[in-house]
Formats: sequence, C-alpha cells, structure tokens
Amino acid sequence: MFRAIFFRQLLGAASLCCFVAAFAVGELRAAVTIQIAEGRVLRGEVDARTTEQHLWIRQEENRITLATQVSWSSVTAAAIDGKNVEVSELLERWPQLASSGSANNLVEAMNLDAGLDEPCLAPRHAPRRIVAIEIEAYLVNLDRDVEPDGLELAIAAFDDRGDSVPVRGSLTARLVGERDEKRSGKIRFEELQRWSQPVELDDFQEGIASYPLRFRLVRPEFDFELIPYALLNVRLGISGEGNFEASIPVMIRHFNPFRDQLQKYVRSRFLPEELTGEVRRRKVAYPGSGLGAWSRH
Repeated sequence: MFRAIFFRQLLGAASLCCFVAAFAVGELRAAVTIQIAEGRVLRGEVDARTTEQHLWIRQEENRITLATQVSWSSVTAAAIDGKNVEVSELLERWPQLASSGSANNLVEAMNLDAGLDEPCLAPRHAPRRIVAIEIEAYLVNLDRDVEPDGLELAIAAFDDRGDSVPVRGSLTARLVGERDEKRSGKIRFEELQRWSQPVELDDFQEGIASYPLRFRLVRPEFDFELIPYALLNVRLGISGEGNFEASIPVMIRHFNPFRDQLQKYVRSRFLPEELTGEVRRRKVAYPGSGLGAWSRH
C-alpha cells in the first residue's frame, strides 16, 4: 500500500503527529546538525516554522519531507555546514538559515519533545486522490423464506496513500450471467439485473460501505438454466474524482449436492415442507415440485 513508512523506521519509536503538505518554496541553505538531550542526532535544514521556543529541522527525499520539532532547551550540541558551533550561536543565526520546504511535497511532522503540552502544528493537508476501488459480494437472505434473495455488496475506495476513505457519489452494479438453454442447447450470456444506489459519506464504516442488491428480475434458485456463477460489475462515480470500476465473480446459487439431487429427480431444489418464495406466490417453478399447497399468511 502507498504508505510513507521510510522515516518511521529511520527515527524509531518517536510519535507521529500528522501528515501535512508543504506549500512554500525555498532554496537549500546551510546544513545543520544537532544533538538533543536524549542523545539523538538530527541533520537537515532549519525550517521556516522555527521560533524562539522551538527548532524545526527538515529533511527531504523522494518528494517526501520529514519535519522534526524540538525545543531549544533540549539541544545540547550543534554544527553548521560541518563546523561545530555553540547552541547559542545557532539560536542567534536561525532566522538567516531558515528556509521553506519544496512545494507540494508530502510532509511527515514529528515532535520529539517529551511531555510537551503544546500540540503539533496543524498545517494544511495535501489533497487525497482516489486511485482505485475494491469490492466483495456474497449471497444473502433478505426475508423469511429459505432461499437467498440477493447479494450483499461491500465496497471501499482507496487513495494514493493506500488508505480506504469515505466518498460521495453514485453506484451502478450489473449482474451478467450464463444461461444454458435446455431446448435449443445454446449458451447465452446476458445481463440478469442492474442496480443503482447513491453513495454517501455516512455509509462508510471503517472505510467500507455495504449495500444489499436484491434479486427482482432473476431467481437463480428456481431458474435451472442459469449457471451458478456470474460476473458482478460495479461502477462507482465519485464526486470530483470521476468513475471507477471493479468486477468480480459471484455465486448466485449455492453449491449444495443435496439440492442438486432434488433438482435432478424432483425438479425442485426445495423440500415440500420448506417455505420458499415460490410457495408464497402459490405457484411452482416446474410441475411436480409438490410445493403448491403451502402459502404464507
């Protein structure tokens, strides 16, 4: 996943405050090296966010910037361009040495002051661009009878950092299946059903949104010509980002050897005592299923 973890490994267990973006442009100036009270050594440029209370050291690599904040009182030694200087001299000269980071870099801000009451600065966040969606779907029962009534679709949108994020837009799903026509012996591929669904930010829980896709035009448990597997194609139109698509194979009729035998010999996949959608409609899919006497009240 697209995560900036290089600097976490470099600086050990220091706590991360936030991801931010640098927008001001500055030229490379003096290289500064400091040592803080706990023995850690930091190298880089003096960042323009430095104040009389806190020193910011900035490092840049591969369009990623690490900005580290320490209090002046914790600095025990310093050097400028490889020459050792007194900490008081660095404190005096920092306004002339300070510069800003490269524009549009991804910045990781770190605070090394233990017990510091003042929170980390909260600069502007870089825009998070959506790069892909991922989907999963599985058969679900949505009412009181025994057969599955549709698919439960789970969807997530991932940004350029590899994080799943909530989005707003519209969703369209298509179910395309294979039909083995008994009379003609032909194989046909057809769109079995299509769904549309608005997508809101509140739909996402921990980065994932779920939507039921109820079978209305197709009934796989009673349509024996349908092959048990189909293809679900999902298009998610995200506001301000455009359209994203994903397709996965889905099961539309459970693998069940017992029901397969019933289908073969009784021409129904259900027992006479089972409550099904066909019973509720007071009809059967094929003659001889023995389900016509049941009904739902």
